[in-house]
Amino acid sequence: MSAIFHVLSVAGGLTLFLFGLNLMRESLIKLNNEKLKKVLEKATGSKFRALVTGVFATILVQSSSGVTAVVVALICAGLLTLSQGLMVMLGANIGTTTTAFIFTLRIEKYSLVFVILGYLLLLFNREKIRITGNMVIGFGILFLGIDIMNMGLSFISDSVYFLNLMLLLSENTLNSFLGGAVISALLQSSSVTIGLSQNLYALGSIHLKAAISIMLGANIGTTVASLIVAVSSTKEAKAALYVNVLFNLIGGIVFLAILSPFTDLILFLEKFTVNKKLSVAYSHLVFNILSALIFYFIYDKIIAFTQKRLNLRKQIDRKAVL
Repeated sequence: MSAIFHVLSVAGGLTLFLFGLNLMRESLIKLNNEKLKKVLEKATGSKFRALVTGVFATILVQSSSGVTAVVVALICAGLLTLSQGLMVMLGANIGTTTTAFIFTLRIEKYSLVFVILGYLLLLFNREKIRITGNMVIGFGILFLGIDIMNMGLSFISDSVYFLNLMLLLSENTLNSFLGGAVISALLQSSSVTIGLSQNLYALGSIHLKAAISIMLGANIGTTVASLIVAVSSTKEAKAALYVNVLFNLIGGIVFLAILSPFTDLILFLEKFTVNKKLSVAYSHLVFNILSALIFYFIYDKIIAFTQKRLNLRKQIDRKAVL
């Protein structure tokens, strides 16, 4: 009975997440006012500002999936361009690394506050205020879904069977990498997967190379899981999600290829810490920052290529309709 309840929690939480996303997306499309556009333009007016916005938004929310969902909604509503949205997602990859270092607000714990606030806005007669109320409710329901999913997933991740699976995967570097990706995709959270690898490494159950491999895989898994928000999204939003997945996939494979020297670097940094868990946290931070820097400097070329592909696809679709 307990297992069924937790499975239902995951399924129900995912349903709420998608419902909240759609409600917020529809409200943003209806709202689409100039003031909101100006605020977003200031926050994402340049590559660097968009990157920093993604970092701080994820530090505040502590959910790269949540930030990604909001970005998708904004792109679908025409409030963010493909270029701006993708750079915010890139910043979210860096922002999520702070989980292991700082105490966070965990905004999903206050999701019902947003639902209540949104409902109060629905009591007003002005249409724009009511639409804003729907948007706030959608935001609250989205994070309520994440919270309910986390409740179910925490039971699964704390089970003996799951722990044994993690230990089994750590026996081989490639298995650790692939296992981290699959587990992160299933749990919809790289933070949980990386947290488990931190604990196992701190206990001496797995070696650092395996823990880092799991971390690299977890980064890919969480972005693949984010593709679920591509359902009924615009072509621009889907393209942003695909590029984000590709960015993490290429970065993970490159770091896997240089795993031995990278592990040696982290072991050197470990000498200056008193907590072995921080070693995995350092590897997560270094990986995302270095990957982001490389991506940042080739960003314009990637956007130009992606935009060209999108325009070509739109031309093909128009011809098909005619």
